[in-house]
Amino acid sequence: MGLMPPVSNSPTLQKDYETLMKDAQELIARKDKLEQELRELEDVLINAGVGMDTPLVDNSGFPRSEIDIHTIRTSRNMIHRLRNDHREIMSEIEKILHRIHQLKKAPDDAAESSTLSNAPNTNSIITNTENLDTRNERPVAYAVVNAVAPDSPAYTAGLRRNDHIIQFGNINAVNHERLQALNALISQSENQELPVTVSRDGILLQMLVTPKTGWGGRGTLGCHLLPL
Repeated sequence: MGLMPPVSNSPTLQKDYETLMKDAQELIARKDKLEQELRELEDVLINAGVGMDTPLVDNSGFPRSEIDIHTIRTSRNMIHRLRNDHREIMSEIEKILHRIHQLKKAPDDAAESSTLSNAPNTNSIITNTENLDTRNERPVAYAVVNAVAPDSPAYTAGLRRNDHIIQFGNINAVNHERLQALNALISQSENQELPVTVSRDGILLQMLVTPKTGWGGRGTLGCHLLPL
């Protein structure tokens, strides 16, 4: 988790911290397992050429014969259930991390309070805005994946239809220039790994994409992006 334990001589505080850390680690392990199961179920739909809302009947109202209707319906139901479970786990993780940070902060607050009580009075207040915590700022997506070709570099890396692009290499919502800067980056980065951050159903995912030719389709990524 990367969090240091609180600096305190209180056995109770240390025990609470260790309990919370254990709970957080267990929840994160469950989250990782759910995400893996979701990826596998989404692959079932992608391989069948359908999405979560694609009609399973033809224009005449008959079940489509080219797909396994039962498997698709089962996969969709499981995806809905796992997404709900994932949202609940993410909420629990957020609560526990908040409590852990409160425990870590408590000894510092106590020490600061003691120092301030002994400090001389002053008529000036200095406000430092450079170190404001901006972790609660929501990432901004600037493009959406409209289509992904099977076996393409984009598909192999994990990109899926409806993924919202937040960061692609060094291109983000501020500097993408209506995707022109992104297209330039991709064309200049053949056979080079590019870090990508996407939002999928409210979940942030990170992956490495390697643009390349000769994979059997058009372009070096094999996916189509639309600006938001």
